Amino acid sequence: MDSIIYNILVIIMAVTGYSGPDGLASSGGRLFAAIESEGTVISFDSSGSETLEYSGLMSPEGIFVNSTGDIFVTEDTSQGRILMIKGSDIEVIASSVGCPEGVAVDMSGTVWFTSGGFEAGEMFSSLWKVNAGVPERVFSVLSIFSLSDIEIGNSGIIYICSESAGITGHVSVLSFDPLLETAEPFVMNVPYCEGICMTDGDFPMYLASEEGTVFRVDSTGAAVPVVEGLESIEDVEVIGDSLFVTEDGTGLILRFALNGQ
Repeated sequence: MDSIIYNILVIIMAVTGYSGPDGLASSGGRLFAAIESEGTVISFDSSGSETLEYSGLMSPEGIFVNSTGDIFVTEDTSQGRILMIKGSDIEVIASSVGCPEGVAVDMSGTVWFTSGGFEAGEMFSSLWKVNAGVPERVFSVLSIFSLSDIEIGNSGIIYICSESAGITGHVSVLSFDPLLETAEPFVMNVPYCEGICMTDGDFPMYLASEEGTVFRVDSTGAAVPVVEGLESIEDVEVIGDSLFVTEDGTGLILRFALNGQ
């Protein structure tokens, strides 16, 4: 556990905290956060100065920001939407989706997202891609696995969190090959895997367990806890030598220092 310096370097918060901080993403050195209960997307520069990117959303949860600063976000409702925010404009990428959660965009510009599960009243939780404005379901599992956050590696492999790992017991992250349309277990035994992020070169990968632990994962899928004892956490993001975590229970966004890992 020596890969994290165990002191909070920065706590980014309003006086009373945020209501339901959820998904995290980064682009150009800025940290972006979806604040689910407030319906906003906010961002921070390296000094912690906050900018409101967009408001008036319905339960924004998953978030991805591309290199040009376009923000992709999911609205986690029974008639959810996948949106692209470009400056002050907003484009609906997909709509009438049952509780979408994670979202990512691959190098070709294809938008991928997860949805479904018991929250949506559906038997299956699924991975989708958007082709010419039309969502296409490409992979499904029983809702007990509850697919949540996703990341896409440099190779094009899509890594998908299984939020209910711990109930099902074992598979925490699946690796999905979009060319073969096949999925394989990648990370095991990380309970309630809620959030995921990759670093330059893909690994190490970091996972947020809703139980309050952040895990570091190597290219073999081996997971090691590096931060423990947090409140209910939703997502994790790495920018340079800093690791950011959203604590849904306290309303905090925390920053920890990485120690050369």
